[in-house]
Amino acid sequence: MTINDGSGVTDPWALLLATDWSSVEHCCPNTAPATPVILAGLLDDDEDVQRTALHDLSQAVTHQNSIYGSTAPAARFVMAVLGHPRLMTLGVFFHEERRRPMRAALLEWLGDLADDATYDENGAGEPDDVAAVRAILPLIYEAARPFLVDADLLIREAAVHAAAMTLAAPELAIHIPELVPLVRSTLSSSEYRGYRYLAKWCLVTWGIEPGPLPDSRISGPEDGYSDDPPF
Repeated sequence: MTINDGSGVTDPWALLLATDWSSVEHCCPNTAPATPVILAGLLDDDEDVQRTALHDLSQAVTHQNSIYGSTAPAARFVMAVLGHPRLMTLGVFFHEERRRPMRAALLEWLGDLADDATYDENGAGEPDDVAAVRAILPLIYEAARPFLVDADLLIREAAVHAAAMTLAAPELAIHIPELVPLVRSTLSSSEYRGYRYLAKWCLVTWGIEPGPLPDSRISGPEDGYSDDPPF
């Protein structure tokens, strides 16, 4: 199982072993497992271990939407294993209420990470750590692309989310026309209200008239969302 990381083909296990994890930390080094332990757990034969590892990835490596020294190398590993068959393990992950494959949850994690790195000029962490994540935004986009047409709707939605969130990077804006129809057809009709909101937010942010979306069930303020993006 390999990926092209921009400098050649990378084996995920080689990537895991080659990274000096002692030089980078996540938010809770004294309470959470070490980052390589978390990452290896994503592919464990025990589904409960997998689900715990995914929880730890979210809670430690990107705690409260923050970026740490271990975040970028962890994201590289996640991208390297996205196609692994072990990632079809089902669960209720993060803020979703639907059971979905881990692959969908990891794609969403990558999209959220891209958003955290670009939401303002400083990002959500130390400058060097944020810069390391911004440097891999093209890789996140390319990692999501094969899943934009996945047969599993929940994976497809998460892939559109991941790809769309990288397009705040100026060098990736060229891909906006490619994503517009997918945002309209996939995210706007999602059962998950966060994706429906994101569809309209993306189109407005990209300077595109949203028009009549396939699904107009954007949740009201009582659900924590409004009909229009907050700007």
